Amino acid sequence: MSNPFQKPPLKKNEIEWAINQTKSMTQASLLLHCSYNTFKKWAKIYEIWNPNQSGKGIRKPKNKFKKGQSDPMLFHRTEEQIESFKQRVIGGVDRD
Repeated sequence: MSNPFQKPPLKKNEIEWAINQTKSMTQASLLLHCSYNTFKKWAKIYEIWNPNQSGKGIRKPKNKFKKGQSDPMLFHRTEEQIESFKQRVIGGVDRD
C-alpha cells in the first residue's frame, strides 16, 4: 500500500530530537513542520509521547488590564480635538 500524501512518515530519531529541543509537544510538532495530530500519532506509535501537562517552563501571555478594564488614554481627547470634531459634525447644520 502506497502513501497517498507523498510524504514519508516521521522517523523516531526526528521526533526524539524535536522533543529534546522544545518544552512541549506542540512546539515539537511546529519544529518538524507537521500537524500536531500527525506528530502525536507517530510519537504514540514509537512510545515516546510524553506531554507537558503542567506547562512548566512555558511562558504564558499576561493581560495588561484586568477583565472589563480598558486603557483610559484610549478615549482621551484634548479640548481642541473635541471642538474641532464638533465643528465638523455640526458645522454644516444651520441653527436658528
